[in-house]
Amino acid sequence: MTCAYFPKWLYRISLQWRAHWHLPLVVACVLFGSTQHGIAASQPDRHTQLTAESEAASKPRPSRARTTPARSNDALSAQRVFQILAAEIAAQRGQIGTAAATWLALARETRDPKAAQRATELALTDRSGGRAIEAAEFWLELEPEATIPAMALETLWLSNGQLDRAEPLIARQLEAARKTEQLSERYGPLTRNLLRAPDRLAALALLDRVSMVDLDQAAARIARATLAHAAGNQGRAAAEIRSAAALRPGSEEVALTAATVLTVDTTGRQEAIALLRAFVDAQPKAPRARFALARLYAIDSRLDDALAQLNRTLADEPDDPSTLFAAAHLAAELKRPAEATQLMSRWVELPGESGAERNPGWMFLARMAEDQGQSEQTLRWLERVSDGDEQVEALVHRAIVLGRLKRADEGRALLSSAAPQTSRDRIRVVQARAELLREDGRPAEAFDVVDAGLAAQPDEPQLLYDRAMLGERLGRLDRMESDLRRLITLRPNHAHAYNALGYTFADRNVRLDEARTLIERAVQLAPEDPQILDSMGWIAYRQGKTDEALNWLQRAWAIRNDPEIGAHLGEVLWRMGRNAEAITIWNQAIGRDPSNTLLRETRDRLGASL
Repeated sequence: MTCAYFPKWLYRISLQWRAHWHLPLVVACVLFGSTQHGIAASQPDRHTQLTAESEAASKPRPSRARTTPARSNDALSAQRVFQILAAEIAAQRGQIGTAAATWLALARETRDPKAAQRATELALTDRSGGRAIEAAEFWLELEPEATIPAMALETLWLSNGQLDRAEPLIARQLEAARKTEQLSERYGPLTRNLLRAPDRLAALALLDRVSMVDLDQAAARIARATLAHAAGNQGRAAAEIRSAAALRPGSEEVALTAATVLTVDTTGRQEAIALLRAFVDAQPKAPRARFALARLYAIDSRLDDALAQLNRTLADEPDDPSTLFAAAHLAAELKRPAEATQLMSRWVELPGESGAERNPGWMFLARMAEDQGQSEQTLRWLERVSDGDEQVEALVHRAIVLGRLKRADEGRALLSSAAPQTSRDRIRVVQARAELLREDGRPAEAFDVVDAGLAAQPDEPQLLYDRAMLGERLGRLDRMESDLRRLITLRPNHAHAYNALGYTFADRNVRLDEARTLIERAVQLAPEDPQILDSMGWIAYRQGKTDEALNWLQRAWAIRNDPEIGAHLGEVLWRMGRNAEAITIWNQAIGRDPSNTLLRETRDRLGASL
């Protein structure tokens, strides 16, 4: 940076340049250059001079008469530069509104478009919509043919809901784009600006008016489809994108827009898939289209097809972060933990990401290792989590894994080092401390930990639920019922609160009608939850409805091979005389949890020999 370029540099001073060491250099430049420069550079480069001379030669010479006296640039330059310096110092000190006002006043005095631009930028930084519009309007007045101020003013007017003021400007810009055959380039930014309008229906109506003469242009149809979709008119959006597809067959932009606007129903989604499929067949190296196609396949529950598309993209772009991340999650959904681990391991090793930004990857890898029973590897992945939102969660998870490895003291020491900053993190630490005690066979102490947590955060739903479950384990059914009913009052849609209370009654074979009502409410709230379906089967069994019980329990077992569900399903089958089927279910459940207490007690009570 040199004083010779002081004026141009000054226009670009960033509000982020707050270090005080800049100020002496600015002052030196002002003192050195105040007699040489005005607010706009008075010594243009040679290219600028030649351009100006050429333009002047081609135009009629204006009259020498002036409506206002000429100002002396030398006389005013020092004053202006000090005004600029004062404005920028104000901006650095956080007085951005003052700086914007000063720059706008300078723009009006000098009629310098760069000053108007700076005023607009500062007003936007200050989130002062009114002042930003005022500055941008003046900027456009100074440069009526320039694209940037027109776009800035269009954005501001539309964002502030001033569609009537924006419409003539938009119409002029579209007319200019028609003359230069740049409509495709113009409709994209216009669409993005219209999406900022508070009233989407009004924005769509505006677009309909200004694009009426462009209905033979795919870009206009794409814009109309996008706005119609945003305004909630899905039928109109579908019709517009089909028109665009007819005008521009094989277009990636059309296919990508279809992937957004045609996905509200199965028919439209299949149409969008066909468009994307045709495009990627013709253009195999099309990562955006393949990613969109993978997303639609995933929505359609075609996870294998979705992962195949992402893997095809990775063959061409093996280090694409979005594709690696999405592919890892799809592989996990498909129960392919080794493949998911390999993909996410590549993602976390990509260059350019900071430690905290890799945290989701480390957490994912820990989950994959845990799902495969690799506890030590789980701990190693969790130890990689650095500062960030996931840090306390990772520490809590490490403590719980240590508890399962019979290293509860290490887990408790780890939790004592936690420094939770948010309510959510404080709750997770309390829950982890209680879980370690519970797993260690110390439920009374676990109850006291949660009780203390509730004293600090009364009526916290997660802690109420945990204390209720511990109360049930300790035989304190009055406390359990009180906590669950309080939780239902606080969270009327808490399915597991209804389920826990109803199941407790059913398991003790008491208040069965009330238990059924509670569990039926839980089923309404979470109809595919296997634990709740298990409870529904168990209450039916307690009421002597074995056929109904079998149906509910088979549904629950199909969703999750949980040992407790297996224990219940096996008991119902045994009571129905289907002993071989019962033993098969129990063996499968034991394979998942050989030490499960309920399974052992159920077999012993029924006299079943495996």
